[in-house]
Amino acid sequence: MKIGLLVYPECIASGLLAFAELLTVANQRANKVCFDIAWVGLDTDAVTLHVGDGQPILSLAPTVVLSDIVSAKDALDVLVVPGFWTCSQRDVTQALLDKSALVGELTNLPASTQLLSYCTGVCLAAEAGKLDKLTATSTWWLAGFLQQRYPLVNWRFNHTCITHFSANDSGGATASGVNGYLPMAQQLIEQHCGEDILRDVVDVMVIPRPEKMQQPFQVINLMELDDPLMRKIYVWVEQRPAAELSMSALSKSLNQTERTLSRKVKKATDLSCAQFMRLVKLHQASDMLIYSSLGVNSISHALGFSDDASFRRSFKKVTTFAPGEYRTLFKR
Repeated sequence: MKIGLLVYPECIASGLLAFAELLTVANQRANKVCFDIAWVGLDTDAVTLHVGDGQPILSLAPTVVLSDIVSAKDALDVLVVPGFWTCSQRDVTQALLDKSALVGELTNLPASTQLLSYCTGVCLAAEAGKLDKLTATSTWWLAGFLQQRYPLVNWRFNHTCITHFSANDSGGATASGVNGYLPMAQQLIEQHCGEDILRDVVDVMVIPRPEKMQQPFQVINLMELDDPLMRKIYVWVEQRPAAELSMSALSKSLNQTERTLSRKVKKATDLSCAQFMRLVKLHQASDMLIYSSLGVNSISHALGFSDDASFRRSFKKVTTFAPGEYRTLFKR
């Protein structure tokens, strides 16, 4: 099986390198070449990779050009599409515009080349139309953006990895998070090398078994709250009963106009102030469901919701799970 690892400017390279290492170890344990690995790019020019906006860490020179796959001069069974560095949904929109040439090549890939995309790389696969009419997942904080921009995709954000490994599916697989490569690599190894080889690779490299479900409230932890005012808002919301949250109370407490607060929150999170406050409060509830043994009604009371029924409705609206179901899925 020929595996292409897509490298492009601003991509998160750690998963690609780890993917290559996992498949290399699988080849060694199988004592044969189960996976022929190639670096793929828009051209053969070396791509300099960075950690975020920091200093360059390494350069990778692609050996396979995407246009050659499109024109059938070269062939790939699988192309792994990593995520790219971004901090907000607004940044994702701009990144997709900046990477229009890459998206165009992905769009024209033959159906015989399956795409394995993870984290924000799923946006590239979706933008290329490769996920239309398929079930897919991605990082939870992109849920609203992806559902609105790609309505033809059957999104299931509670799953960490969804695969379509068959000759008739061009979707391949999608996964959430920067470590989304891990479940996809493990499934490929098990499928093409066998369960015993996979177990050896997992033991040798001390790899954790990936979780099958992801917590919806990862969105809060991923928010860029560098602005001191945003941190103050976050702390203020955490410390207040849910029933007492309001723009007027927040404005008075922080000595800021409601307009200023709304603008700050929208810029930092792409959410309205009311939505952000509700998510912060429900995030507290999710932590209590996962890490405490308190009953659902007790959690509702502790966080100051006006009544248990409204808490349950709000929680299910945001997560798609009733509080009890959520606890069953994610309890630690």
